[in-house]
Amino acid sequence: MKAFVAAAALVALAVVLSAPAASGVGCTPSRFAPQRSPAMANTTWPTEHADGWRTHAVAAGLPSDVGHMTLHTRVATLPPVPVWGYVGRGGDLYVLGGSPYLLDMFTALILGAPRSSVPLLVERSKRYAETLTPYVARIDGRSMRAKTIPLTSGTSANYTGGLLMHANGFVYAVARSTLYKLDPATLGVLASAALPLAPDASGQPNQQTAYNGIQASANGDLILKGWASTGGGDLPPGILLRVDPGDLSIKVQLVTTDVAAARMALATVSGQEELYFPDQTQSVRWLLEPAAFAIDTVWSRTYLTNGSTEASSDVFMGNGVVFATNTNPTAKTPMQVFSQGAPEGSPLLSAKAFSSDSAQWNFFMMAGDPYKSGIAVVNDEPSGHVSGFRVCSGGARVRKLWENGAIRTSAGMAINYRAGQVYTDDRRCTRTKCRLRLDVLSLRTGRRIASVPVKGDKPSTGQIFVARNSVYYVATNTHDAHGYVTRVTASRR
Repeated sequence: MKAFVAAAALVALAVVLSAPAASGVGCTPSRFAPQRSPAMANTTWPTEHADGWRTHAVAAGLPSDVGHMTLHTRVATLPPVPVWGYVGRGGDLYVLGGSPYLLDMFTALILGAPRSSVPLLVERSKRYAETLTPYVARIDGRSMRAKTIPLTSGTSANYTGGLLMHANGFVYAVARSTLYKLDPATLGVLASAALPLAPDASGQPNQQTAYNGIQASANGDLILKGWASTGGGDLPPGILLRVDPGDLSIKVQLVTTDVAAARMALATVSGQEELYFPDQTQSVRWLLEPAAFAIDTVWSRTYLTNGSTEASSDVFMGNGVVFATNTNPTAKTPMQVFSQGAPEGSPLLSAKAFSSDSAQWNFFMMAGDPYKSGIAVVNDEPSGHVSGFRVCSGGARVRKLWENGAIRTSAGMAINYRAGQVYTDDRRCTRTKCRLRLDVLSLRTGRRIASVPVKGDKPSTGQIFVARNSVYYVATNTHDAHGYVTRVTASRR
């Protein structure tokens, strides 16, 4: 497929953007040198959100003048429900899929299912998830031909996990509370280990435990977090693990209620490795010690308010974090963007994410550029709107810059900070089917620069990811026989 994007035509598509919020306080934009994790492979996208800070931001993707270029697409067809994409060594791409628990609930709600149907949708999702097997796909970056391997161990919740492209040359995967060590050359399983399940309300292993994502400490150890969506009482406990990447043995294990669905951001501050993520009610920070996880209770601040729901993952912006509320679609309030500096005693500040007062939510987290513009973006899946915020002093506070109310996005966003671009999607749907496009927005203004049709016909809960000269759109297409990854490249006309 090709798409011709004329600059004049884009003027007609331009949206009315909100003016920057007035403020008597100065804002020093967040601009920090990129911090590559020494334990992650030196590729553009070794983890599902690009890096240990979970920025979704890289100096790669489409050219800065893409609005005057021709866009080309090529599609890889995969087994059901691909979600996360990664860039490995040698130009190979990796995708984790086959774990749809709760994802099809978000799809149905985006298509208009009422909030009252959530309990029914959750039960349907459990049944659907049991019909699928998690898998890893390796895709040739040139031909887009794919090879897959099923991840057949484990019996806990079939919720989407994660991969890690490790600096030691191996690929690690977690699915259904099982950790795998894969050989990227053969895509074979070299080793696997069952991970402990969090305790339920009676102290027994909770089958609703899910490990979502993998971090890597500076010494190469794997850091994992398991959480339970139900079955553990009002504050279900979860688990933090430090795992040896060689034999997959557990070096440190902690059961705690200070975890939730949010994925972990890992940053080194003044020589100390730290984990950042919102738990079920608070913004929390853990000190990552060789033999312990130690929560920094002095730094913790409560974010949860009446009518809001659990927050999405933190983006570390160089000297603090930003995150958004309402990752659970039962939210009754507008979404809030929170910011908190890393220094001890930093306040937790909030700003309204969107101009509307309607209930807002999003399966995905924010994306941020702490390297060049100091801008972070957030999207609301019901309306599909996207907003941009200037992040001040590395995460101390935010100022709203713009809101794009013409777009209808659902996928996880990505940023090319070198070109000043946001990669998102635009859906145009009937009650059951959609036409999907990958949209390129200006990071500074939110205006659409370029757009191209991509494969898929349902709102996607997949993550857009970026390679050196291309962008990849992941279409989950829940309850269908296939999902898709569309490669988008650009050429001169």
